[in-house]
Amino acid sequence: MDNKRLVFYKSELWIIAICTFCLQMPDLKVASIKLSELLMLLLLPFYIKELFKSKTLLYFLAFYILFMLKTFAVNIFTQFYINDDLPLLKHPYFISASRLIEMLACLIFCVFVINSLKLVKDPLLFIKKLLFVQIFCMGLLYIFVYLLYAAHLLHTTTYENLIVYDTSEGEMVYRLRGFYVEGGPFGLFCAFLFTICIAFYKKLQLNIWYLIICLVLVLLAASKAGYMMLVLTFFVFVGIKIRHIFNSIIAKVSLFIVVIIATIYMTTIILDSYIAGMDDVEQRTALFSPGELDPNLMLGRISASVIVPNMLKTQWVQGIGWGNYPLLRNDPRYRTFMPEVPVSMWDSTGFGGMLDMMIEAGMLLFLIYLLLYFRIARLINKHFEQSGYMILACIGPLLLGVAIYFSYTWFLLGIVLYFANTIIAGEDNKEIEVIGKKDFNNI
Repeated sequence: MDNKRLVFYKSELWIIAICTFCLQMPDLKVASIKLSELLMLLLLPFYIKELFKSKTLLYFLAFYILFMLKTFAVNIFTQFYINDDLPLLKHPYFISASRLIEMLACLIFCVFVINSLKLVKDPLLFIKKLLFVQIFCMGLLYIFVYLLYAAHLLHTTTYENLIVYDTSEGEMVYRLRGFYVEGGPFGLFCAFLFTICIAFYKKLQLNIWYLIICLVLVLLAASKAGYMMLVLTFFVFVGIKIRHIFNSIIAKVSLFIVVIIATIYMTTIILDSYIAGMDDVEQRTALFSPGELDPNLMLGRISASVIVPNMLKTQWVQGIGWGNYPLLRNDPRYRTFMPEVPVSMWDSTGFGGMLDMMIEAGMLLFLIYLLLYFRIARLINKHFEQSGYMILACIGPLLLGVAIYFSYTWFLLGIVLYFANTIIAGEDNKEIEVIGKKDFNNI
């Protein structure tokens, strides 16, 4: 690929606009309906046939249907905790069906990406254009807006403000969020872009500014999950650089022992901090008067760190059901000393798609779910030279906090399936095989 100025053709602009909208604005809603998902569902009639041509996507669709049906069976024996003002679509059964529709929208987005790469003349160059728009156009816009707030040319005291919000209730401690619900998920998305840029850095002839802008965005978002994604990317980088050192049996055994010792040590530290943190949370919650609410303490990861282990103790086989966490978190068996909160506040664990799947699906379905991603990892390992980065970008966000219905992991899966299918198609066509090896192999 020659490193010339990027030229955006009219035929590509609508594809770039749709991809950017789905990637950058996953939480934009009208009447509790996410606009990006609504857009994909409107495209369903045009792409449904293409969906059934992919074994990987069909496996996902079959899994989600099975998951919903299993949830309906579990719901029969479950006592829910529901407010009178809870919308109908968030009631039992309806919420699980809604989740299935959300995942169908994600699958259609994946097919949309695959078909878009088929339509463009140079798929690799088109991916570079998409990255350019996400990082240089949208990213620099976010940084510019943040600087306006930092220079006090703009001002906000609200947590709900778009792009930049105040985390200090009026003391102007600003945090970047883009069009995401908060800085954490947005920073993880930017770290995801960083990992993708590393994976495609040589093949797309990217420059260092792609990486620098992503790093700045993660820092301004103050995202712990984003920081962790960057650390994991660094570990993959180090692993790739030194893997030739561990070819001998002695070196591999030594590395295994070091990893085991380090894992035990880190687990001990985490458990100690967890136990101390739980004691502090229990003391703080005891000080609340009846009916008093503190969302920072009573919602999200802090409350889930108490509730989720109790759920797993009793529901580890069958799971609690798809989308049922907010409807069950007030169960006294699960929340113990944590205060009850209105269900309409719609609590979530904040632990990410993988752990949420384990809680909601139960161990049997969760193992099946892991096999789906194992299959994807094998595809990536077979068709991409920088497979470590690609596997991390595909699975890492789900481990670090992003929900399974966020678009950007499905965007990457669309890229993976397109290149894999292009190479496979070459087995029956010499001309395609040559193109496949030249453009798509060893990415």
